[in-house]
Amino acid sequence: MTTRFDNLILYDGLGTRMEAASLLIDGERIAAAGREAQALPADCIIDGTGLACTPGWIQSHSHIALDGLPNMQAQIARDNTEAAVTASAVRNSLRCLKSGLTGVRDMGTAFDVSIKLREAIRGGVILGPHIYASGRVLCMTGGHGADFGIEVDGADEARKAARGQIKRGADLLKIMATGGGQSRGMKAGVPQLNYEEILAITEEAHHAGISAAAHAQGKEGVMNCLRAGVDCIEHGVTLDGEQIDRMVSQGTWFCPTLMGLWYVIERGTDAEIPQYVVDKCKIQAETHFSGFTEAYKAGVKILAGTDAGTPFNFQDDIASEFRMMNQLGMNVDDIIISATSSPAKAFQAFDKTGSIEAGKWADLTFVEGDPKQDLDAFKRVRMVYKMGRRVYEQRDGRDVFLSIV
Repeated sequence: MTTRFDNLILYDGLGTRMEAASLLIDGERIAAAGREAQALPADCIIDGTGLACTPGWIQSHSHIALDGLPNMQAQIARDNTEAAVTASAVRNSLRCLKSGLTGVRDMGTAFDVSIKLREAIRGGVILGPHIYASGRVLCMTGGHGADFGIEVDGADEARKAARGQIKRGADLLKIMATGGGQSRGMKAGVPQLNYEEILAITEEAHHAGISAAAHAQGKEGVMNCLRAGVDCIEHGVTLDGEQIDRMVSQGTWFCPTLMGLWYVIERGTDAEIPQYVVDKCKIQAETHFSGFTEAYKAGVKILAGTDAGTPFNFQDDIASEFRMMNQLGMNVDDIIISATSSPAKAFQAFDKTGSIEAGKWADLTFVEGDPKQDLDAFKRVRMVYKMGRRVYEQRDGRDVFLSIV
């Protein structure tokens, strides 16, 4: 079965924009795009006038089993069974699809639920995006993430836990290098896992051919990660020239998760977010947003991710991260790259997805309007294709999901 879209505004995920463009899908894959596709026959031809098409968006930092409730720690304590965590993850998978996401990198779930979710989606048991799963996070005893992670102390324990996650099928290893904004009783940026522990985890990840990503919010913790060769810094928060220069020289990815901080500050304690969370996020905001701008200007490789699941930071709200990135200086072409080809490269999936090129999976997001002219177009998702199948469409104002059978 071949389908051809005509009259599209087409963003290829690599920095090129085409008008009045065509796109031909053949089964699971893109057969042709642009002028090359215009003259090719198809079983079904769809007029895409008024629509812009990009590669399917990839969320680079989510906790897919968390729902964005005001008190994140309270949800973690409440959902203390694998069944409860799984139910939230399955529900949120549909929310991801309808917001334009064909891929999600999950950065920590209890019970390794994200690994099991990935397999259920691949097997056609449930409907959802491609999942890049870390499973449980690796943290120090009593540290940030201890309530849904694996606690380790010392390089040997860190190495063994890393090997265990690899055995369970993790696509990447998530390291909790510092304290965080959502954990009671600790400063957000204090170092937790030390350099030797981080190095042991990173070495095991690289031996297995997967990446290591680190929650790192203070300078000492970030520098420990950079010295250890961690592939991606999550949050950053206190980036300065030394950290940025090293990230550029090493080719380190950076996922800033801007909305995770913004929503806490915007909603505050009046929305029942705990006072300690608001206080810590206000301190982080003094450097985080300006640090993102400086990192972008310097050429740090950016991944779009929201820290979805934190307070009021819902799984279907990647468009707000795009808007914030734009307000802080990132142009629309680079925003699209940060949500398409860049994460595909970072997650070792660029041979299959992340750009509109012949032979790639037909992972596609269609929005009403042109985001270069109207940034709100990112919020008007009208159709989503995953591996050539229309898995979501907005029909007469209703969300319609394709059956998995």
